[in-house]
Amino acid sequence: MAYLEWGSRLALENSQPGAKPPMHMPLPRWWWVCDATPGSRVSALAPPPDEAEPRLPDPTERVTFESHVRPLFRQKDRQSMRFVFDLWAYSDVVQHAPEILRRVVNGSMPCDGAWPKDRVEVLRRWVESGMAE
Repeated sequence: MAYLEWGSRLALENSQPGAKPPMHMPLPRWWWVCDATPGSRVSALAPPPDEAEPRLPDPTERVTFESHVRPLFRQKDRQSMRFVFDLWAYSDVVQHAPEILRRVVNGSMPCDGAWPKDRVEVLRRWVESGMAE
């Protein structure tokens, strides 16, 4: 019943005058992360997000959470996972780092598509180097 209600809300939103459903959105799935929480999907009525590209470290630069890892996670990613932990909180990400890395590597996180290899490598370097704050 919740799935039908959720789908009805999306259909109503997408059919409004001026709605711009996001291009190339994956088929909505009802599962524990991506589409299960309000606000985790880009609204068809929302203005385009103004998100800067994260600065990736040089190959010899020490990877830190605040400078390199936290910026990898967008507001959308944070909202999608907020019911479990905060992707912008160092202590939460350290606690769940092995599972986050596993999911980023296998492409199941974030929910709207796999990260490029260079971003995955930044997260891997951070985890393997001791997870500096």
